[in-house]
Amino acid sequence: MEKQSLNENVSETDLIRIFEKLDELNKSLNQTALDIFKNETDRKLLSKPSHLTFSIVHRAIELNRGFKSLSEANNWITAINLLRLQADNCMRLFALSLVKDRLDFYNRVINGEHIRNILDAEGNKMTDLYLSQKLDTLYPGFRMLYENASGFIHFSNEHLNINNDRIEDGNDFMMYIRIAETTEFSIAKKVDFAFNMFKVTEELYRLLNGYKLSMAEFMKRFDK
Repeated sequence: MEKQSLNENVSETDLIRIFEKLDELNKSLNQTALDIFKNETDRKLLSKPSHLTFSIVHRAIELNRGFKSLSEANNWITAINLLRLQADNCMRLFALSLVKDRLDFYNRVINGEHIRNILDAEGNKMTDLYLSQKLDTLYPGFRMLYENASGFIHFSNEHLNINNDRIEDGNDFMMYIRIAETTEFSIAKKVDFAFNMFKVTEELYRLLNGYKLSMAEFMKRFDK
């Protein structure tokens, strides 16, 4: 798959702004989860699917905090792995919206069943491939982000390319190999990684708001 070209016209200021927006997004995720919680507990209820949702939100916020901390420590090789985990959060929350019975879905997940073995309402197994393709129809580009981020999870050519600098001169080349030194990424790559973390979290936030609306409507049936 072809990757999009980097925007080289960026600076440290752009990176700072992205992290500020990511912090704001964390607050929005937290507030939306609190709104869902209050809508239910005001009725002296708390749904099990919401417990699953709150767990995803908690993980998402912690991933963003970890991403920022690692980037501040200039440990981008570790930070970019979290992109794939945030995409995983999106797919798990999205899966909840695809099933016929959310309570059954919750019970099966909390008992350790893999989501990839659970069928959606149309009878399809909700594998990561299937969920990422379905999400791409809602958020074009999600599939590409998922695939690119997956390249950093398992050892791959991504790590081989990060680990060396190759200088070619005709048929000859010289390669510099890193072992213990910190990998230095260009500001363009740093901004690209941070922006993608923001975008995938933003998509999670949209999914969370969709869940909030559906539960607000569902909870009305319990009003006296």
